[in-house]
Amino acid sequence: MENTLPKIIRKTSPYLRRPKANVTRMMRDVTIALLPVTGFAIWKYGMTAVVIIVLSILSMAVTEYVYYQIVDKLDSEKFKFKNKSFTLYNFSVITSGLIYALTLPDNTPWFIVVIGAMFGIFFGKLIFGGVGQNVFNPAALGRVFIFISFGTMMSYDVDSVAGATALQVLNDNLFNSGVLNDFSLMNLFTGIGIPGSIGEMSAILILLGGVYLAIRTSFEVRIPLAYVGTVALLASAVAIYKGLGVWYPVFHMLSGGLLFGAIFMATDPITSPITKGGRIYFGFALGVLTFFIRLFGAYPEGVVFSILIMNMFVTTFDYYKWTNQQITKRQKIIFGIVVLVTVVITIVGVSYVG
Repeated sequence: MENTLPKIIRKTSPYLRRPKANVTRMMRDVTIALLPVTGFAIWKYGMTAVVIIVLSILSMAVTEYVYYQIVDKLDSEKFKFKNKSFTLYNFSVITSGLIYALTLPDNTPWFIVVIGAMFGIFFGKLIFGGVGQNVFNPAALGRVFIFISFGTMMSYDVDSVAGATALQVLNDNLFNSGVLNDFSLMNLFTGIGIPGSIGEMSAILILLGGVYLAIRTSFEVRIPLAYVGTVALLASAVAIYKGLGVWYPVFHMLSGGLLFGAIFMATDPITSPITKGGRIYFGFALGVLTFFIRLFGAYPEGVVFSILIMNMFVTTFDYYKWTNQQITKRQKIIFGIVVLVTVVITIVGVSYVG
C-alpha cells in the first residue's frame, strides 16, 4: 500500500506543549519570565533602558496596528478601533518588542531602535500573514537588520575594557585566559560590571526566567538544553585540545546572548520544529552555528544570526522520516555520529586559528 503520510508535517503554529494552552497564556508567561532581566536592565541603565523598551514595544505595536487597519480598508471592511487581528491583546507584539529591546546595546540611538522594530515586525511577521505563519523570529530579524545597517552607530556602556564586551575581548585572543582579569565568571553569572546588550548580561536572571517557563510548561526545554549543551560540548573539546581548562566552556556559556537567545528566542513556538527529535536537532544546529561563528567568524557573537539561519530550515527538521515523536535507535546512532564528526571538524578547524 502506498504511504500516504505527508512528507512535511502540516500543522498550524504555534506549537504548544499543553493541549489546553493558548497563545495569550504562553506569551504572557514569556513576558513575566522576562521581568527579572528587564528590571536589571532598568536598574543598571535607568531611563535609557526604559526609553529603548518603550520605543521598541510601541514601534512594533503601532506598525502592526496600522498594517491591519490598512488591510481591512483594502478589504472594504468598516473601521473598528479594536482590530480583530491586532496581537496586542494576546501579548504577542509586546513579547516581540520586549525581546528585541533587550538585545540592544544601551547606547542605541532612538531612531535605530524604531527602524529595527518596524522592520522586524513587518518583514518578520506581518508580510507572512501574521501570528502562526511567519518564518523568522521578528525580534532576531530586527536586531540583525540594524546591526548590518547601523552597526557603527551602536555601542555599549563604557564600564570595562573600553566598552568592549566579553566576547569581543576573547575574539581578539581566542584562547587567552587573561580575559578573566576583566570579565570574571562570577561577573558574567550575575551581570554586575559587564557591558553588553541591556537584557543579555545577567545569566542568573535569564536562567530564573527559563525555570519559570519550564515550570509553567510554556516553552520547549529540549531546544535550550540542546543549544547550550552543544556550545558547551564543542567548547570543552577545544579546551581539552588546547589545554585551556574548564573556564573556557563556562565562559562561552555565560557570555554574549547565548542563554538569552536559547531560552527566549530559539524556543519561539512559531519558528521552531514540531517534534521532539526535530527540536533536539534544531538546538544542536543552533549550537554548532553559534560556536563556529564565534570561533571562526569575524563577528564575536553568533546567536541571532544562527537563529535566523535555522528558522529557514525548520520545515526540514519537521520532515516525517527523521522527526517522529519517538526517536528510534537508528536515529540516535546517526545523530551520535553527526555529533562526533562535528567535534572532529571543530578540533581540526581550531588547529588553523589562534
